[in-house]
Order: sequence, then C-alpha cells, then structure tokens
Amino acid sequence: MKVGMLMLAAMLLSGCYQVGSLPGTQVEQMRVEGRLFEVRLARTGNPNEWRMEINRATMVIGPEYETEGDRAREVARRVMERTCKGKPYNQPIDGMRGINYYTTFTCLES
Repeated sequence: MKVGMLMLAAMLLSGCYQVGSLPGTQVEQMRVEGRLFEVRLARTGNPNEWRMEINRATMVIGPEYETEGDRAREVARRVMERTCKGKPYNQPIDGMRGINYYTTFTCLES
C-alpha cells in the first residue's frame, strides 16, 4: 500500500514541472551524478552560435535547485566542448527556469 501511494505521489509531482523543447531538434540523453538529462541543441542562425536546452529526465522528489543547476551546467559544459571541438567558447546567456537549463553559446575561432 505504501509503495503504491509513493508511486502515485511521485507521478503527481512529476506533472508539476514543465518540460521545454526546441523546435526542430532531437533529444540526446546524458548522465551526470546518476541523474539523466535530455539535451536539445540547435543553431541560432548566426555563425558558430548555438542554443541549448537541458531538461532533467530523472524524477526527483524535493529537488535541490542549486545542485540540479550545477549538474545541468556540467552537461552543458560537455556539450559545448564537444560542439566547439575543444576550441574556446563564449556563453553570453544562461539560466535556469525551474529545473530546466537554457543557454546560448558561440564557438570562438582560436
């Protein structure tokens, strides 16, 4: 009985967070510290500039927003380094909306 109630509560709580999306993108899943994240990456239309959205895909009851933000930023760092092929990048915009992380970055020419 307790397990059923906990599952029901978790399902209801999971509906409290809105998952965003970037039109025209596909989801890539990545793990950081045991948490699963969904990454969406799209070009902005400007040279070497990208828009990225990271959504937590692991359900957590009572998330610590600062810790979740740190994990999402780690996912972003990995994707930016891979996308820019190890070259430096500039990240003029980044921020959290609830548990979702959004950023825009530009790969710089070395």
